[in-house]
This record gives sequence, structure tokens and C-alpha cells, in this order.
Amino acid sequence: MKGALCWAVAGLQPLLSAALTIAEINGNKYISSYNGQTVSDVTGLVTAKSSAGIYIRSTTPDDDEATSESIYVFSSTIGKTVNVGDIITLGSAKVSEYRSSNTYMYLTELTNPTGITVVSSNNTVTPLVIGKDTLSPPTEQFTSLDGGDIYSVPNAQQNISAVNPVLKPAEYGLDFWESLTGELVTVKAPTALKIPSSYRDTWVIGDWKVTGKNDAGSLTMSAKG
Repeated sequence: MKGALCWAVAGLQPLLSAALTIAEINGNKYISSYNGQTVSDVTGLVTAKSSAGIYIRSTTPDDDEATSESIYVFSSTIGKTVNVGDIITLGSAKVSEYRSSNTYMYLTELTNPTGITVVSSNNTVTPLVIGKDTLSPPTEQFTSLDGGDIYSVPNAQQNISAVNPVLKPAEYGLDFWESLTGELVTVKAPTALKIPSSYRDTWVIGDWKVTGKNDAGSLTMSAKG
């Protein structure tokens, strides 16, 4: 009986992962290898919060430019118990991939957080400056799925999730932004490229090098030659 119990517990082990860093949870691809698993003792600095959750940044970052050091924690209650600037530890949480439409890309997030402990408070929260604290956004190739061309993706961005390629943020634009998912950033000298949408958002460029700038001050994308 004891042997059978040990076998049953061992069989459940793949569903529960030991303490992981945020970079390990995100991984170097679009879809986390821990998707659907419960992780424990995740520590991070609260960089932003809303009524639906919080964003946390790793306190033990790695040196891999392809792995984001931040992640979204989805919970309607966690924001009531922690503040921006708190370093917290989640006793456990489930790794999930969320999208509100099957035409959108997935967002790696943590859900059902439990055992929330505030380690310290009033820590400094500093946004990463794009192009200074990060790589500069690539200017020529969009994604590895189409040889760098622009016209297959994002109209077929669900293919990114299906293929789940290794991120190359120094080469491909979509990989670059994915490598910063969940991160708090600053865009220096932003320039709007079009009028706001019905949701009051717009496309911008910062003070980094860009290509394809036209007379209207916007960017022209062209097929890869």
C-alpha cells in the first residue's frame, strides 16, 4: 500500500514545479514550457497593478536577452494586499497562456496565486528604457516564420503560438517585444505614427534607430527584397 501511494504521488510531480525564477517561467519562446503547471515560491518586485492583477519583475534576473524578467499575475484581489514597490513571494500559482481572441497572441501569466508574502516594501521601481537598458528594436525583419517578411504575420499570428520558435530579439521585431512581455518600460522621445484608435491607443516610435520613415513622419513597411 505504501509503495502504491509513493507511486501515485510520484505520478503527480510533473504538475507541480519547484521554485522557479520569472525568466525560467517565461522561457525563451512564445509559449511557456510550464504552461498548465503549478509553480511555487515565485519572487518579484511589484512594478504596476490594476483591478485585475499586478505585474512583477524578477529580483534574480538572468543574462539571457530572450527571457522576459517580468510577468502578469491575474487576480482580482491581490492588488488589495500589495503595493507598487513591494517585493513579494507567491507560495504557489498556476502558469497559464491567455488570449481574448483566437486571432491574438498568447500572454504568459500566473493565475490563482496563493500564500502571498510581502518580503519588503518601498523599493525603487525603475522602468527599462527601450534601446538603452534593452536591445534596440530590430528594423529589418519581423519574424522567423516568414523569413523576415511582414505580410504573413501578424495576420496569421496564431502560427507563432503553434510553431513556438526560440526568440531571437536582436534579429526579429516580434521576438524583441515578446522578450519584454510584462515589463515596465519607458519610450524616450515618443512620436505618434497615426491617430488614436477607438480604444485611444496608437503606434509610436522612440529615439532608437528606425528605417522606412516617410515624408508624413510615419513608417512604410515593404516586402523583403
